[in-house]
Amino acid sequence: MNRESQLRLQRYLDDELAPAESREIAELLVHSEEAKALYTELQAIKDLVRGNELEHKLTESREFYWSKIAREIDRNQPAQTPAGRIRDFSWLRRWVLPFGGVAALAVLLAIALQVPFTLRSGLRLAEIPDIETTADGTSLISFRSESEGISVVWVDSH
Repeated sequence: MNRESQLRLQRYLDDELAPAESREIAELLVHSEEAKALYTELQAIKDLVRGNELEHKLTESREFYWSKIAREIDRNQPAQTPAGRIRDFSWLRRWVLPFGGVAALAVLLAIALQVPFTLRSGLRLAEIPDIETTADGTSLISFRSESEGISVVWVDSH
């Protein structure tokens, strides 16, 4: 017998099966010696437990007994934070955090836009390669102002 058949046999013993399933198990008990032996063993255990179960008498009423259990469960529950406290800081989540995110993105964008200008202003005239022309009569004059941060190159051809 497989595990499923054993569980169905136990449910049959406890009268928990639908009528169609009950008929199947009754037929199984007629044809299978293994099922019949298991059924007899389960019936004996059920009778033994039912006949020897200790009876516990309560000193207080049923309602009082269960109310004590409920109070003990409530006492052991973790303390809940009041709803008012959570609402006090809900505006922080709703307004300040999104605006903070937008401000952080704006700072990052400003930094990203400044990087190319910083690189351009950091170039020195000496770093620019020399220009050679093959044209005769061309002159080149260059000027660099460190205080103004500009370079001027004048190309003159006569």
